[in-house]
Amino acid sequence: MAAILKSSNFKLLTRNSVIRYSYRTAYYVLLPEIPPDTPETNPVLRTGELLDYTPISAEKCLNAVAKLSLEQESGIWKLENQLTEPGSCVTFESIMDPLERLSAPLDAAWGVARTLYVTDSERMPSEIYKQIHKRARKSRSLKFQSKPIYEACKGLMNENQKLDQKQKRLLNKYILEGRLNGSELNESGLKYYIEVSRKLEEHKSKFQQKVEKATSRFSHVLTDPNSVRDFPSELLRATALDSSAPSRGPWKITLQPHIYSTFMEYCSDPLLRWNVWQANRARGSSSGDSALTTSLDLEEIRFQRRDQVKLLGYPSFAAMSMETKMAGSVGNVNKMIELLLEKAFPAQEKELATLENFARERGFEGSLNMWDVPYWRRKQVSSLCQHEEGDIREYFPLPRVFTGLLALIEEIFNIHFELINQHKNGTTAWHEDVSLYAVRHSDGKLIGHFYFDPFSRIGRKLLSREAASWMISTRSRSDMMNHTPVASVVMNFTPNLHGIPSLLSFQQVQTLLAKIGHALQHMLTESPYSEVAGLTNLEWDAVQISAQFFQLWSSDWTTMSKISGHFESGQPLARETLNQLNQAAVHMSGHDLCQQLYLSALDMELYSTKDFWLDVVKRLWPKFQRFPLEKTDAHPCNFTDIVSQDMAAAYYSHTWSKMVAADIYSAFQEVGMEDRSALRTVGERFRKIVLANGGTVPPSETFRQFRGRDPSPDALLNYAKLK
Repeated sequence: MAAILKSSNFKLLTRNSVIRYSYRTAYYVLLPEIPPDTPETNPVLRTGELLDYTPISAEKCLNAVAKLSLEQESGIWKLENQLTEPGSCVTFESIMDPLERLSAPLDAAWGVARTLYVTDSERMPSEIYKQIHKRARKSRSLKFQSKPIYEACKGLMNENQKLDQKQKRLLNKYILEGRLNGSELNESGLKYYIEVSRKLEEHKSKFQQKVEKATSRFSHVLTDPNSVRDFPSELLRATALDSSAPSRGPWKITLQPHIYSTFMEYCSDPLLRWNVWQANRARGSSSGDSALTTSLDLEEIRFQRRDQVKLLGYPSFAAMSMETKMAGSVGNVNKMIELLLEKAFPAQEKELATLENFARERGFEGSLNMWDVPYWRRKQVSSLCQHEEGDIREYFPLPRVFTGLLALIEEIFNIHFELINQHKNGTTAWHEDVSLYAVRHSDGKLIGHFYFDPFSRIGRKLLSREAASWMISTRSRSDMMNHTPVASVVMNFTPNLHGIPSLLSFQQVQTLLAKIGHALQHMLTESPYSEVAGLTNLEWDAVQISAQFFQLWSSDWTTMSKISGHFESGQPLARETLNQLNQAAVHMSGHDLCQQLYLSALDMELYSTKDFWLDVVKRLWPKFQRFPLEKTDAHPCNFTDIVSQDMAAAYYSHTWSKMVAADIYSAFQEVGMEDRSALRTVGERFRKIVLANGGTVPPSETFRQFRGRDPSPDALLNYAKLK
């Protein structure tokens, strides 16, 4: 199949697509608001050091962020005055050097607060972190809302000064951010833009609150033990009204994601499945509480976004969104959807027919419905993979997996990991279970550091089963501030118990691979400027590429034989067992891909047209779905990802990043996964071209440099067994 992207002109993009603007004519810094903290009294202000987290508190983080925010705002005001003085000499250094000195410390202090928020809710309560987040984000946005800075950056680009790629990329970031924040508008246009943005935020907040209320209002209490006979212990504990006796009941079923998804997989009663499924899909619809109907809110949000981008000169919100995406255009996104659907839809037809036959052979009567698929799919996977999860876990003890993974990365990418003695170096982490590693080049030169926090514990954020792990960009690289990158990889594995190490499921191994890949993207950057280092300034649909790429290594037996080993015998996982796990991983991949493609197409259409949302759904549904559209199904009315959160006109990014990651991984497969010398050659190229450049070069360009062409869907289709 031919490569899907033939345009040689990808847009220079930025990381932020959420647009905010605060109309201002001057800064007023009130001295009493400045916290008295100094680097000597508050370690969070020592942003160039590896910290001892023992004395760090929420108050110290709040004070540090407040102080650095005020310093940044005052510094931007001074810079604006300098830039607008008659006869001032504007150079790249005169603009970017002071901005780097102001921004990098604030971002590093914010990263410390973010790390504590995820890892220790007692030391960093949500209420305080929300204040920190709001304060830091507001201060950070000011430099992109400054018209003098915007005009100065435009002037430098137009003067054709001798600038390198990193400098041009940085200037283009400020130019694009400024334009998206209304710097090209006149005064009346800017005031209207601010008013539209304010209304948009109000409607987004209202939509989010209604969906959350509708989600929390539904519950269904089960009293019959037969209804929960297949429930795993985790689901029993999560739903039992008496948590001390999870097997006794009754059990309360809710629409919280981690409960809903597991319930749909393990509930044997089709009527109960339908009841919970339709409640989930009907949230926000007119069939429920009229006070929680979100249809008008959805349409108002679409209208405000159209109004907003019209001021900026874009034909649609989707078109504007492409300014911050690797794909570059709505046409490229639609082309990807079209090419993948061509293979996925026929596969879905066969998969669902096979699943229905499987269910009928086991007593199911009638036709399979959407709410039946998760339950029978789980059973079908169990019949294909004869090994119990507990048996698989025994081959993945955490110490063996983690040391094997680090050794693999060292071998392939020619870098070195060094375990740091924290007590000796005075760099105590936030918990005794946390390890600290230095990452070095083969010659010993320091690259950065990462913390590894593996175990679940009281105080850890456990939002849902899907959101139980994090990679936190604690500090970005900044040569001017002598900041080396610091990442925090935070997992929620079961702790060691009675001398038995933590045993991971195959899915947990994949998640660990993904988070380490994400951390390497952050750490291995060679950009000297924090604003375009690592993941910063990386296009939205490219952010997950490195994580997805590393996760694909779990399908290779040579790799898995090196990171697996029975916790007692040390024997690696058998090749046949891995084959079954790989088969289970791509089970019904055509169906899964069709669901992702449908949501991606729905997102694009909602933000490309003015058609009523239900008309859009009715037009798209039969192109992707085999099942009829239920009358009570109002899924766009509770699709918070694209309506009230940050994935508007960007939902396709999930599939795009998988497609690009599979294409990159295929470069390693082509040289032979058992040829470690050849793999190192490709690995070093990947590190130097893709990871090192990070946000300083558009990912479309780094991909072309690495693969010699544009991305193709072939590798993803091959991996999913859809070719």
